[in-house]
Amino acid sequence: METDKMSTASSVGAERRPLLQALVIERRILFGCTVFSGLCTFLWITAVCTSKWVHIDAGNVIDKMETDKMSTASSVGAERRPLLQALVIERRILFGCTVFSGLCTFLWITAVCTSKWVHIDAGNGIPLPGRGGYLMWSDSGVWAICRYVFHPNITTVNHTVITTPKPQDIGNMTGSYSTLCTNYLSQPVMENGRPADPAYDVNIANYVRTMISFGIISLFVMAMGCGFSTYTFRNPRYMFKRLAAGIHFISTSCTFVVVQVMMSSVDHMKKNLKYVYPERATHNYHISFFLAWFVVLINLAAAGSFLWYSRKRKGDKAATDELAMADEPTIIGR
Repeated sequence: METDKMSTASSVGAERRPLLQALVIERRILFGCTVFSGLCTFLWITAVCTSKWVHIDAGNVIDKMETDKMSTASSVGAERRPLLQALVIERRILFGCTVFSGLCTFLWITAVCTSKWVHIDAGNGIPLPGRGGYLMWSDSGVWAICRYVFHPNITTVNHTVITTPKPQDIGNMTGSYSTLCTNYLSQPVMENGRPADPAYDVNIANYVRTMISFGIISLFVMAMGCGFSTYTFRNPRYMFKRLAAGIHFISTSCTFVVVQVMMSSVDHMKKNLKYVYPERATHNYHISFFLAWFVVLINLAAAGSFLWYSRKRKGDKAATDELAMADEPTIIGR
């Protein structure tokens, strides 16, 4: 039986040997076609991306014309080389102004949303009028004012409160500290016809509303200025540069108003709001205030740069023919 099985298997293998050989040839042919089709993909990309499809030869006539054209182009190129160098410097300056104006948009959001504009320092503590506490320091921002206050413990003996003159140094006193914030956008709680929070002042609330209004307006104007500044790289016509310069001037004015109103509010607190700015206290401007000044100066520099480089360049004064055509008079119709 084993002998019959082996003879049968050998006969079947002998019958399928031509089929196996044909399968090997088929696999080799299909593999070769696959490799060549992949190679043809790269060859087709190379052919499409090159300009060596048709060559037209006109002999010495074209050679002479090309020589004249090259000499003319070289002379024109030599004349326009300083203009091209000036154009490169101009593009770099305007690109830097555009990048910084976009960065200033986020810096302005950071400055407006923080309370690190003005820091009032009370040293070792200054007594607050009528509250029994001591002001340690306070931070003022566009939205609110936060105060760090020390509340001393009160000692009673036989139901009698022992009071002493308030010292200027609270180093030997015991008590608790608290942070009190006044939001000038919310309606204050009234007691006997007056705000319950002694730090609330109507004039300061008006200052805050003014700063917030101009802060939001300047944010939208800065975003518009960044957009128009970017568009000037696509369309180099002088009128778009002047438009971008005008928008940057408006954003400079709005941000400058916010800074000036903040300085005026500090002067008002120093003269009229002793609970926030008591006597013998000092103030200094914090990081958000300097960020706001940085935004003002960057917008002013961007406005001046775009206005300076918005001069018309026609004919030979333009670095390229494209710039010369862009500054030509255009009839704007419907």
